[in-house]
Amino acid sequence: MKRLIKLSVVLLIGVLVFTGCSDKNDKKLDTDSEKRESIKKDSEVEKDPVEDNKQDTDKVEVMKCKRSGAVTTGVTADLSYEVTYRGLYVEKIHTVEKLMSENEAYLNLYKQKVEEGYSSYKDLEHYNYSIVVKDGILTSIVDIDYSKVDTDKMIEIDSNNATLIRDGKIRVSDMKTLYRSTGAVCD
Repeated sequence: MKRLIKLSVVLLIGVLVFTGCSDKNDKKLDTDSEKRESIKKDSEVEKDPVEDNKQDTDKVEVMKCKRSGAVTTGVTADLSYEVTYRGLYVEKIHTVEKLMSENEAYLNLYKQKVEEGYSSYKDLEHYNYSIVVKDGILTSIVDIDYSKVDTDKMIEIDSNNATLIRDGKIRVSDMKTLYRSTGAVCD
């Protein structure tokens, strides 16, 4: 039973982190490099007409993205992403990801795996996270201040970060493409 739970957790992490809860129309990507390449191509091909006309300005704006639904049998998710940006570039990200299940042991195991994934970032300034399991709900909150965080260090911690970080910045269009690729709907 423990082995089945561990396998389910590993699969769920893969689903949430790499492919998200994509809808049936999304193409399946087999490797991390294909996923990174897809995000890169999507951000180059899928142009946001509003963003095409933006310049670096002092106006701060917020983009909100949401995704909810079943993740696997007995587990539902409610994912919320808030991106604060100025002009073309992301300044801050606030994410709240909730997994709901009656199986508390599953949620605790998932919590352990997620904490392992974030542990490399624990000493990185301006990158904050918390993970709590309470009353059948795992809540993961991440706050990143991209205007202050050491993006080179983020890439050093995980080279996959280089997919989004270019010259120390992240374009809001790239974040929107990433969130949409997980099935999230952005305003």
